[in-house]
Amino acid sequence: MFSQKMRKQTKVIVYIVAFAMVAGVLYSAGVALFGGGADQVALAAVATVNGQKITNYELQQVYISQLQQILQQQGQIPGQYYEVVKYQALDALIGQALITQEIKNRKITVPQQEINEEYQEIVNLFPSEEDFKQQLTFMGWTEQALKNALAEELKFARLQDQVAGEIVVPEEDIIAAYEEVKASHILIRPVGSDDEAWLAAEEQAKELRATLTVENFAEMAQLHSADGSAANGGDLGFFKRGQMISEFEEAAFALGVNEISDPVRSQFGYHIIMVTDRKDAVGEEFEAARADIEAQLKKQISQERFVAWFEELRAAADVEVVDNQLRAFQHRLDGEYEEAVRHYKKALEEYPDDGYLYASLGSVYQELDNLDEAIANYEKAVEKVTADSALYLDLGNLYREAERVDEAVQAYLRASELAPNDMLTQFVLHSYLTSMGRTDDAAIIEQRIEEYQERLSAVQQQEQAPAELEETEVEVDAEDSVE
Repeated sequence: MFSQKMRKQTKVIVYIVAFAMVAGVLYSAGVALFGGGADQVALAAVATVNGQKITNYELQQVYISQLQQILQQQGQIPGQYYEVVKYQALDALIGQALITQEIKNRKITVPQQEINEEYQEIVNLFPSEEDFKQQLTFMGWTEQALKNALAEELKFARLQDQVAGEIVVPEEDIIAAYEEVKASHILIRPVGSDDEAWLAAEEQAKELRATLTVENFAEMAQLHSADGSAANGGDLGFFKRGQMISEFEEAAFALGVNEISDPVRSQFGYHIIMVTDRKDAVGEEFEAARADIEAQLKKQISQERFVAWFEELRAAADVEVVDNQLRAFQHRLDGEYEEAVRHYKKALEEYPDDGYLYASLGSVYQELDNLDEAIANYEKAVEKVTADSALYLDLGNLYREAERVDEAVQAYLRASELAPNDMLTQFVLHSYLTSMGRTDDAAIIEQRIEEYQERLSAVQQQEQAPAELEETEVEVDAEDSVE
């Protein structure tokens, strides 16, 4: 089912990361969508950004590129996730359009010589220019397409610099970024959450502190610490500022080497800390690292300023999503479910055989606590898409919520049947049926799990057989050699 957590997947940082990729895809794209009557579909607007049209052609190019990346990384994409990827592609295009408009408004340009130098740096990464060209062809790019993408990336870098402005990194930030301490600790947790439990933990920590020395700290940590580091004598290794909870960090960085703290209270209990090594911001090593640290901090500040600026730019932009499915999805993100219903229905008028549109509409109805409509649309979804186990699982959950137990069981069993090699789904379904008291039906899934394990065992045996045969042949050859 769709979750509001999807909002997190459309963070503004996506625009920054994807900008050069989007530009590159569009520059390198062919004209396969054009020809005959297809050009009207390709050039149809799916959205406008401050009056600038984003065409279906542009959306499809970026959408397909993102699908290919996900397939390479994950091997498959759940059917209902295609809508998410498509919206993310549109979101990236909206961001790219806004940035391109800003670059144009600011009249940012890049000399051709600089583009050529960047291009040559990439060529030099390969053993030869021929190897580079082969790789470029393999990726579906041309030399000019790459140069165009590099030009956009360089313009984007100039825009970032302009937005960030002058950046001065305080000396204390450079020091804090360099300094590290290596520490061990002993954690005494309170047995309970009331004041009495915390007082008892504090007393125990104070009594233990009185017995501690540098020499016995590791042994005492193994005996008394309630932390996972106890097995290593309480050793936490090196850490920088910002990596530990504030109370712990403040105490640790205030200690000298081989100095042991008094008990320090945190949300977890009382810590007794011993610093075993330090990396202070002094000496030649620090001076040698200073420039790199300052550059990294400047980059971080620049990105933070750019993100804040872009959020304001995006909020002020006049963005209109024309495509009904994508507009419906946008309304879902914003929690505007009635509008989402309206636009999903319009999308279904255009694509009445798209089962996943019915599933999306059903999910919106569920958000509106309209179980009857949610179920009705999911039933249509599984009529259109008959082999997606996830749809049947979702439908089963809806039936179960509506207390239509027998129908829920049948939907779960169908989901199980469609996913014979998906053990996670099988175990989830088995758990559902068991909790519903349907032990006979759960036994069917148990049988499928056993059959899967048998198939897996058979495959493993087949894979082992050639290796064992090869080992036998080696042994025979060795015996023949001895003879």
